[in-house]
Amino acid sequence: MRKNKKGQAVVELSLVLPIFLLVIIGIFDFGRALHCWSSLNHQCVQAARAASKRNNQLIARNLFLSTTHTSLTDVKKVFWDSRSPIMSESDYDSINWESTGIGSNNDTVTVSASFNLTLMTPFLASLVGNNSSNSGAIKISASATEKKE
Repeated sequence: MRKNKKGQAVVELSLVLPIFLLVIIGIFDFGRALHCWSSLNHQCVQAARAASKRNNQLIARNLFLSTTHTSLTDVKKVFWDSRSPIMSESDYDSINWESTGIGSNNDTVTVSASFNLTLMTPFLASLVGNNSSNSGAIKISASATEKKE
């Protein structure tokens, strides 16, 4: 006695497939978020390292002036050169290198930045993305501090 169960596989697929796709896209979003955070951290470290370098090791070793260390424009160039290709420049929320030791007589340099990452997972984006400026986006932040040479 065999019962007719021709539509069972289609019903099971229709129940499981949306959940499976959400999990797969969620894993992909988590990987993108981890990559963006790592890239943003790398950008801050590279910019802080560039700002902490002394232009000439033999002149004014105990002074920390704007002329003895890398300029702000060079630090900005290093920051943007280290950007990941999947991170759009328009999604950067704030970059703080003003009054953080660059071009001043402070002995440390701090570079901090934040990036708005728009998630692709529909339900996860609505749960996690509570950023008022961009719905469905999470803010990723990084900071790096270096002592000047």
